[in-house]
This record gives sequence, structure tokens and C-alpha cells, in this order.
Amino acid sequence: MNDLHYLNLDTWTWSGRIPINGENPKHRSWHTLTAIADDTLFLFGGLSADNTPLSKLWHTACLGKENEVMVFGGSKDDLLSLDTGHCNDLLIFQTQPYSLLRSCLDCIGKNAIILESQISLLPPKLLQQVLKKITFWTAANHREEQRAQKEEKEKKCQWISSD
Repeated sequence: MNDLHYLNLDTWTWSGRIPINGENPKHRSWHTLTAIADDTLFLFGGLSADNTPLSKLWHTACLGKENEVMVFGGSKDDLLSLDTGHCNDLLIFQTQPYSLLRSCLDCIGKNAIILESQISLLPPKLLQQVLKKITFWTAANHREEQRAQKEEKEKKCQWISSD
């Protein structure tokens, strides 16, 4: 079965088959299907008809405020036959270009040190948004530095143990 139907939540009745424009996706189960527009769906992951994992399965997905699809958790295995552990990560898929405001806020947040003397001159409402982005990018950079240090330390330990 590789057809698409919808449930009318007012009448609790299923539609007939819905025509699909473009290429039909592979048969699958345990996937997510996220509406990103009135006529567009974002299909992610699942288990194919021959029980092959298609990226993740048993995960959740939702639409973000800037039309990005956020996929969290799940497993890379068919949990009924093999379970090597669950994922605890967040994948973000950008489905359209970010707004000019979002792009500018990100740029300022990433370059706050260079722009330090000008940031205080921004209007209060914009300044509040900029400070949030600066906080976000500072934390993201800190996490990245910690990850890089941890990897470097692990490499040194592997190098020492291989001698």
C-alpha cells in the first residue's frame, strides 16, 4: 500500500485516495509527516517495506515558527528486531530561506565582539532580540569548543594507548 488518505477531524471519516504530485515516496511505516504549507508535506524517516530503516524511526517531528521541521529522538533500528539505543538529538531542516531579520540577528549574534560598540545603539525592541541571539551563539560556540576539546583529548588518549 502506498497511498495517502486524510482523516476529517470534524466528521471522523477517512477520505478517499489523495492524488500526489511528483514522485511517490517509498512504502514506509513509523515515519513522520509534517504539514509545512496548505499543499506541502515533509516526510521523514521510517521503516521501509523490506524492514530497512530510512534514517530514523520512532521519532517525533514538528513545525517551527520559521517553517523549519524539527525532528527529535527516535531510533536508527527496527526496535522489534534490534535495538542499539535511542537517539537523543535534534535535527532541524530548513524548508525555506530565513527572513532577513533572522539572518541579520544571526550575523550580529555570531559577530558580537566585532560589533560590540554599536549594539547598544539599537532600538530597545531590536536590542532585546539581538541580546537573545548573542546569548544563543555564545552558548553554541562554547558547546562546540567543549566538543572539540573532548575529541582532541580522546585522540591523545588513543595515540598514547596505541604506543
